[in-house]
Amino acid sequence: MPSPPIELSLIVFVILVGIGIAGFFASSRPYNIFAESWRKALVTVVRQPVLFLAAWLIFACQEVVPPASFLVTWPSGLTQIGLVIAFQALMTYLLARVALRLHRGIIHEEWSPVWPTGARARRMGFFVLACWAVIGVLKHPPLPSAPVPHEQLVRAAILLSYALGFLATAGLALVGPAASLDERRPIRTSLQTALREPISILVIIVGISLQIGFAMGGANLLVSNYSQIGDLRMLAAPIVWAFMALILFMSEFSLVIFLTRVWEDRYEEDTRNAAHNFNWT
Repeated sequence: MPSPPIELSLIVFVILVGIGIAGFFASSRPYNIFAESWRKALVTVVRQPVLFLAAWLIFACQEVVPPASFLVTWPSGLTQIGLVIAFQALMTYLLARVALRLHRGIIHEEWSPVWPTGARARRMGFFVLACWAVIGVLKHPPLPSAPVPHEQLVRAAILLSYALGFLATAGLALVGPAASLDERRPIRTSLQTALREPISILVIIVGISLQIGFAMGGANLLVSNYSQIGDLRMLAAPIVWAFMALILFMSEFSLVIFLTRVWEDRYEEDTRNAAHNFNWT
């Protein structure tokens, strides 16, 4: 199908710029949250290298296994697709365990054991996996091959699905942190938080997406410009996985700090101090 018109892209760009400017005036200070989250992420990598290595290995598996599946003969393409989706779901579930330790670590200083287990970890993983499935379906609608009848209507439905996927990402982004902090209804808490501070959560979600995009785009640009270096792709891949793990640390810190800033009355004094300790002059 043809790409969206340039007018629509310009409208989206203007909206994103407006959201970014509005973030400077938001009461929860999302850009301060970003800066503090980056600082804490770098400190955590040094202090918790095993946790960082676990995240690095998960991202490595996510990137290596799907392409490697083409080296195996499958009974059908649907079988291959189904197994790849199941594998990605498993990796998402494991990343939720890493995120749980990050949430509990920054808020309650609970860094041990490095790999969380138990009912809290299973519950948080279930909620994250359910939200991942909903967002994935909305952000990856089936794209029919051209020509199709009622093309304008189909294109509008696909764009609506993308928009709903973006809104679902913003609305459900805090489900993991809410479940980690033992909220009874994490989905409800996440939606209420997004409605209470819509600009801030949009700034955080868009900011995280842009940083991931810059990392992947930079790596692809480097590899394409220096394709004559045969081992460059093999060298760049581990660096990209490490940066993705670092962004995971930063993004999970940003989300859990934002959650505790919005609902200060729900958390104990030491929790608020741990989450709000911005080191500004």
